[in-house]
Amino acid sequence: MDKTDYQKSLSYAKFQVIKKALNTILDNVFTPHLEIVFFTRFNGVVMPDYLKESYPTQMLIILQHQFFGLKVLEDKFSVSLSFRGKQEQVTVPFFAISEFHDKISGDTLVFSVDSDKEYESEKCAEKSSNGSIISIDQLYDK
Repeated sequence: MDKTDYQKSLSYAKFQVIKKALNTILDNVFTPHLEIVFFTRFNGVVMPDYLKESYPTQMLIILQHQFFGLKVLEDKFSVSLSFRGKQEQVTVPFFAISEFHDKISGDTLVFSVDSDKEYESEKCAEKSSNGSIISIDQLYDK
């Protein structure tokens, strides 16, 4: 097994943890607190155009109090969230996720970008020197 195969294997295991966490909140009555950061231009991400314009590289969604219709599939999940007072459905392939935070357990999963996957834009984000992901747009004054 080479380094790339090893990284893919670890990412797959992390995605299984996310799927398990999402499936768990489907079946329980407690209030979760999951924060999921994903690439908005990743192939397979489905969200309204105005949200892609507002979040051209990455977006953070929080599954805590006001989310509806969560569906967990083999390779993605979808959920309805409120934006600007309107419910909108967002579909996120697991491979589009860059960070996953479970605030109840304190667990955090961080993913490296898989260069084998296709993006709608050439470059979604740059890593800063401290390792956190920042949007290129944040580097420019608006």
